Amino acid sequence: MPPKRVASRKRLLPKSQKIPSTSRLELARSPFVLARDAPIGNLPLFSFRLRPSTITRGRKVEDFYSDKSRIIFCSSFRRLMQKAQVFSLESNTSVRNRLTHSIEVADIGRTLARHAGKGLQSARLASEEEVQCMETIVESACLLHDIGNPAFGHFGEEAIKDWFDRHGIELLLQGEDELPLGLTDELRLNHFRLFDGNAQSFRIATRLHCEVDEYGLNLTSSTLLASIKYPNCGRIESDALFPKKLGVFFSEKQRYETVAEIASLAPGRRYFLAYLMELADDICYCLSDITDSFEKGVTNSREFKEEFRRICSENEVDDKRFVPQTPISNFGYEVGIRIARLLIHEAATEFVTNFDRYLSGDAPEMTEVLPSGIILKCLKIFARRFIYTNREAQRIEIAGARVVEGLLDHFGRLLLLSRAEFAHFVEKGDVLKRRGLDTEWRIFNQLSKRMLQVYQHDTRSCSDSEERICRARFIVDYISGMTDNSALETYQNFMGISL
Repeated sequence: MPPKRVASRKRLLPKSQKIPSTSRLELARSPFVLARDAPIGNLPLFSFRLRPSTITRGRKVEDFYSDKSRIIFCSSFRRLMQKAQVFSLESNTSVRNRLTHSIEVADIGRTLARHAGKGLQSARLASEEEVQCMETIVESACLLHDIGNPAFGHFGEEAIKDWFDRHGIELLLQGEDELPLGLTDELRLNHFRLFDGNAQSFRIATRLHCEVDEYGLNLTSSTLLASIKYPNCGRIESDALFPKKLGVFFSEKQRYETVAEIASLAPGRRYFLAYLMELADDICYCLSDITDSFEKGVTNSREFKEEFRRICSENEVDDKRFVPQTPISNFGYEVGIRIARLLIHEAATEFVTNFDRYLSGDAPEMTEVLPSGIILKCLKIFARRFIYTNREAQRIEIAGARVVEGLLDHFGRLLLLSRAEFAHFVEKGDVLKRRGLDTEWRIFNQLSKRMLQVYQHDTRSCSDSEERICRARFIVDYISGMTDNSALETYQNFMGISL
């Protein structure tokens, strides 16, 4: 017999999940239609979308399968193919890029979620359907986690932050820079001064893919929340539980708060499945970066074993548990798989044993509490000392930072235009006569037409200073969305180096 269909997905939250009355007023003013759905059973898994889905699905897990499809078929995900994991502009296809890295993280994440979910099921804390949902949510969050990384990775992030540190107030608060910055202005500037690929990922997922409407990929709240490592919205509070980075820009604050309230997630608390996504990323990038260094000849078996033994000794770790005594010919198979399996087993046990803390969202990162988490720390130290300092990688990173800065210099000319001048480009589709803006007009035409729609939506009714900030977001969205290759090509073209 065919499976029994769920009669309705628009259910009220149980009393324990009711949203406080003070929040109801705020949500009533929200532009989002709040189609409430209760969690499946014991676990806070929610298929709520900012725009209710028009498709009726027979099983809850199919809502989360849909998220995976939306991510892998979007252009931002495909562009990860030409964004570096460690070695930019790499011609050796055996070396990982952001796309292959994300696929590997998703595989580890799905395995982690399955082992943890089966543990919860044995403890009668989760149903079989919830385990399936957990696997799919974590897998999708892993696929999504790096989608906002700019060209040239972390050096690209730093280049954007440095450029706006030097030019931000001058360009974005024209006519107001003699006034002390108010809270609102500071939060808006943090979009640039604290630019981060994690927050850009949330922006891409919820806003920038406007092919259908202004809700972006319109993913479920559980997938969105599971992709956020650092639940810092607009700013990083002094007492933040995860103070490392910004997780959501101020421009997406309302959207984040909406999906967080659906899950009854307190401010600054991490969604319970985000812990699994974070650990999967940690496992993959530690092991994969070293594997790639072997592939490129940056390190070899003798050098790795000597230096790693020294690092383990410094941290009172027995390296013999993890590294074979014989020469290493394939790091991934001989070392990586063994460490990954051990960490997955330990993580599943830890997750089930201390499940209440992970549900509350205030548990520390899992690498800090796992018995073998220290080995990841040692691997990270090795990578920082002997891989990331590689001359070839650093030369390209330095050049990449200059490429991103140069692109901001050129596109930044559009921030010097008045609102009326820029509006003429947007609305009339041509250059103002007798104004000498021919270069700016041609620079404007390089920008994404899809992202232009987002800018137009955001500036329907706003002040001049807010419009300029939206214009800057438009430029940063475009530059950060470039691949390493396209960023280099565009920069060379702007500089007259190549046509």
